[in-house]
Amino acid sequence: MTKETAIISQLQQDIINNSQKGFPLTSQPYKTIAEQLAHVNIVTNELEVFQAIDDLNSQEVLSRVGPVFDHKKAGASTLAALAVPEKDLDKIAGIVNQFDQVNHNYGREHVYNLWFVVTASDMVALNSTIVNIELLTGLPVLVLPMEASYHIDLAFSINVTGVESPTSNQESKLVTFNNNDTISLTDIEKTALRQAIEKGLPTHLFPYQVIAEQLALTEQQVLMQISLWQEDGLIRRFGLVIKHRKLGYDANAMVVWNIPNENMDAVALKLAKCAPVSLCYQRPRRLPDWPYNLFCMIHGTDRTLVLQQISQITEQLGLESIEKDVLFSFKAYKQHGARYFKTKSSKVKTSKINAGKTENNNDMKKQGQAHG
Repeated sequence: MTKETAIISQLQQDIINNSQKGFPLTSQPYKTIAEQLAHVNIVTNELEVFQAIDDLNSQEVLSRVGPVFDHKKAGASTLAALAVPEKDLDKIAGIVNQFDQVNHNYGREHVYNLWFVVTASDMVALNSTIVNIELLTGLPVLVLPMEASYHIDLAFSINVTGVESPTSNQESKLVTFNNNDTISLTDIEKTALRQAIEKGLPTHLFPYQVIAEQLALTEQQVLMQISLWQEDGLIRRFGLVIKHRKLGYDANAMVVWNIPNENMDAVALKLAKCAPVSLCYQRPRRLPDWPYNLFCMIHGTDRTLVLQQISQITEQLGLESIEKDVLFSFKAYKQHGARYFKTKSSKVKTSKINAGKTENNNDMKKQGQAHG
């Protein structure tokens, strides 16, 4: 535990473990959560659930309550890295953080020691952001787009209270209504709704009603459209998005492997099924500097235990002869939901500057991050 670790109640842990997926698409979602928890004998009510989640927000345990988009369907995305002189790391991280398109940014133990995720509306905007980061930092960016996804699920159960949370397994369904009575959204309205929810739902007992009023839509239109996006895969997950570091999960390792191309699927599919693995995906090699093409994440509260898990996985899958590296994260610089649409207030100077003369943002708020 560190001074950054939040203290949460058993109810809050139970809510987290039941609401990282399938956040209710109902007019009163917090009431629905309370009803779902009652199925596993957790006695609470709408207001208690709302206040518990609001407190998680206040403690910065939550990145947001809302969608996790499929990057390939929502726009363009890539993992990227910089090899930064250690003395300049905080300063360079501050420069990278200026970009709204950067939603995760964290330090890792490696020559490539600053890792960040860039998302944008399309590849042109994505490449422009990368070029501007290179201009502002004076450093070449290692660009590692996802080539294949084998397992992505950061909505894993947590246990920080010492008491396991029962899970209701209640599927949250959209309230029944007649589709013929609900007017479909125009493309402009869909874009406005995506922009409204990508930062998370408003803090309100009736969040969908608030969004509807802001966009001059009906609540049913909002609920139906979010449901349709979930059905077609644009939204991969809709619920509580957790900053795991704030809950003590700070021994987080990105394990990278140099897998022969002909063995990629066989190895990755087995690796993806290993219980400790929360992420598993293929990315390109960038020879000669970066020989690794398979990435997996293991989140934990104890570094020794994580290393033991990596050792066990390596032995179980017969990967002892495969070149690998383990990159533990040591500092989280930024986390928020992906921003696919450029905001009017987003102003980043893009002229080339001497990074050594750029002032570090000392007021930057330390945040947790989903991948590290």
